[in-house]
Amino acid sequence: MSNKKRYFVTVCGILILCLSIFATLTAASLVFYTVDFDLPPGESDSKNLTIVNYQDSPVYNISHTPVAGDAAKMLCIEPERIDEIEADGEDTFVITASVPKDQELGNYTAYSYFFFPSEGFPPPMPKKVDILITVAPKVVELFGIDLRIDGEEDVMTKNVTSNETASFELTVKNIGIGLDVMQIEEPEFEDGEGWDVILYTQEEEVSDFPCDMILNAGEVGRLLLNVTGTTPGTNLSVDITGRSCANATKVDSVRAITFITKKMEEAVNDTDATEIGP
Repeated sequence: MSNKKRYFVTVCGILILCLSIFATLTAASLVFYTVDFDLPPGESDSKNLTIVNYQDSPVYNISHTPVAGDAAKMLCIEPERIDEIEADGEDTFVITASVPKDQELGNYTAYSYFFFPSEGFPPPMPKKVDILITVAPKVVELFGIDLRIDGEEDVMTKNVTSNETASFELTVKNIGIGLDVMQIEEPEFEDGEGWDVILYTQEEEVSDFPCDMILNAGEVGRLLLNVTGTTPGTNLSVDITGRSCANATKVDSVRAITFITKKMEEAVNDTDATEIGP
């Protein structure tokens, strides 16, 4: 090979290497994802960063750099490394922000780079994740109401058979800072023919609406909703709405859905079932 050709190959190789390094550095400065936290002093929260492997082969050793920036001391990313994600699989890094009680109010930023090793060349570029923390005073609601089914859900579904009762335990919580009267409206539903819907408080059927519940701040009242139907294959959605008497704009609601299924013997003796014979 002549000196000119050798020189040309060398220059091209160096140029390709420089372009690869430049592309890597440029991409490293691009933000792959942003995570936001809004927290008052003394509180913490966690958010998931899900990594999805869209390739048809596993990926290994997904890691990240230590968190840097003026919010770094308030942040933690776990785990430090994910050993393997199967093809078309996913795994999660958990980003936790913890704001000290004496933290000054303001906006704080941090970042971390995530690496996805590969045997190919050039190697995959690191992905930058920005993390923003806004430290602001906690907003205190003077009045408020929180309705839940079984203490957890806003919507719940139950399956029962004909003439069997579906029972839903409702909790009514005063989330304000003082004594309040919570008004529970009459249950709402459409086409209730063949259905019995009864609301109870302290084991007594509620017949006058709205139903008033006097609750101190943080206190929880309890209701029981019984729904009974007769026709298999039908369902009924019942909405229960409550509001704060001190501030009528503070409203919450839950939905209880009841499905009537066939009993086992009804399914076996169903005349619509397909017959198989010789």
